[in-house]
Amino acid sequence: MMTQLDTDTETTMHTFSPGDWIVHRHYGIGQVKAIETKAIGEEETTYYKIDAHNDSTIWAPVDSEEDLLRPVATEEEFAEVLQVLQRPSKKMNSHFQTRIARIRKVTREGNPVKLARTVRDLWGRRSRRGQLSNTEESHWRRLTDRLIAEWTVTMDMDEDQVNKEMYNLLEENALTPASSSS
Repeated sequence: MMTQLDTDTETTMHTFSPGDWIVHRHYGIGQVKAIETKAIGEEETTYYKIDAHNDSTIWAPVDSEEDLLRPVATEEEFAEVLQVLQRPSKKMNSHFQTRIARIRKVTREGNPVKLARTVRDLWGRRSRRGQLSNTEESHWRRLTDRLIAEWTVTMDMDEDQVNKEMYNLLEENALTPASSSS
């Protein structure tokens, strides 16, 4: 959806409008509340004012939206997330640094299908090994929170219900024999 805003002498097109749900690359899901131009020094910049899922406010520059923001997944896209969570987990690389690099890459990209795949595979790793490293556990929790938040908004469901549904899907498949590819 494109919104047209008139600034002093130019007309600017914006991808997101107030009320739109978005996913911020670093902060996760949020809702655009306003589009405002602010002067910092002598330079004026237009920002999306976003209420983030963690009850904070984020100001994202409109001219950086392609790098920072994406729309929430559609219901059709989330159907693929559910399929991923229903599949057996895949064995992750045995080298810690390689696993963490994969997790960080997925976090940066923010693709919900890749998030689901990584959440599922970390869950399977924890199930097979009994625990994750502190770093992996921290990433797993962050990715899980992001996935649940987007699922809640996309499917218009209660967060507790989504949480239960996700854990049920993971538990049903955690002990299924793992595939060796990552």
